[in-house]
Amino acid sequence: MEEKKRRPRITKPDQGFSLKERPKLYRPNDDSKKPDERSENRPWQDRNYGERKPWQDRNQEGGGYKKPYNSDRPRYQDRGGDGERKPWQDRGGQGGDRRPFNKGGGFGKKPFGKKPFRKKDEFVIERKPKPNLPSGEGMPLNKYLAHCGVSSRRKAVEFIDQGQVTVNGEVKTEPYYRVQKGDVVTCEGKTLQIQERQVYILLNKPKNVITTTDDDRGRPTVIDIVDPHFPERLYPVGRLDRDTTGLLLITNDGDLAQKLSHPSHHVQKQYRVGLRKPLSQADLEHIQRGVELEDGLMEVNWIRFSEDHPERDIVELEITSGRNRVVRRLFESLGYEIFKLDRFYFAGLTKRELPRGSFRELTQREIIMLKHFTGHPSSSAKKGQETSEEADEDSEN
Repeated sequence: MEEKKRRPRITKPDQGFSLKERPKLYRPNDDSKKPDERSENRPWQDRNYGERKPWQDRNQEGGGYKKPYNSDRPRYQDRGGDGERKPWQDRGGQGGDRRPFNKGGGFGKKPFGKKPFRKKDEFVIERKPKPNLPSGEGMPLNKYLAHCGVSSRRKAVEFIDQGQVTVNGEVKTEPYYRVQKGDVVTCEGKTLQIQERQVYILLNKPKNVITTTDDDRGRPTVIDIVDPHFPERLYPVGRLDRDTTGLLLITNDGDLAQKLSHPSHHVQKQYRVGLRKPLSQADLEHIQRGVELEDGLMEVNWIRFSEDHPERDIVELEITSGRNRVVRRLFESLGYEIFKLDRFYFAGLTKRELPRGSFRELTQREIIMLKHFTGHPSSSAKKGQETSEEADEDSEN
């Protein structure tokens, strides 16, 4: 039987040497010399580690190691003089010894131990009761007027302040006077009752119509358009100028009207604006950045040219502000005159299938949408106490 020959060991071509011929690596503790490339720059020699020099001042030449922690030398020895510390004094002068620690107080002029003890009741701030307001159940007077369909809460406060509201024959001037069950409330001589049926009407307002409940000059109002069809006392939500057309909500729900008018809810309103001259690209970008008006900065959500008018004299924009005639003042500040202003979108409602001068009642789905959008108590749980601030319901456009 033939013996198997061992295969010779082959080194890798990139290695270039066998394991036995591996060069020695330089180590610091090795007695051999350093590589030649280092010896050319600086000759190698063994460092002579000897004993440390005794401690002395570092500023002097040849200073030694750092002073040991447990040295007996006083820390203030180099301060000059006789070596004694100066007594403590105010920092405004020359500093001396440390101020003695006050065991009975803190660091300020009024030690903690000398402060008078405050009882627990002193931390409780009691609210002053509102004068002439009966306690118990009931509804605030301004809210009662809103539920009766007289107006919104803000407008109801004006009626109350003017002395036009009576409760059981007595004039009441406190908006938060609570109306109890069985009280007889009158406003402008008319006896009021809470309306059980709430009406929500969407009107496509025509031109030359006043957005109010009545007009002393006999001009047509938005209530004149819908009043023959609804016996309830209705009022508009917000206002539109006489020359402004478009969507307007009319209702007898005072809570919803107040919330839709309040700026904290950021109700979206979209307008189509007709200008006497084309809007330049520079002014369009200026409006996008915001325009400074006399009552503050006016910003829009977006603005664009109308696709149906390549002349660029018709633009569309969206705002959430409810300031007085803000759209007209916005363009007038840039030198543009508006000949047409139409609101085609309000709080999710559109003019689809609603001709100019026509109106319709909102569907149940639209009512739920509005109440959910404003956090109406009938659609979701009411969080926190109801604020007494009311929105400004002046003319918006």
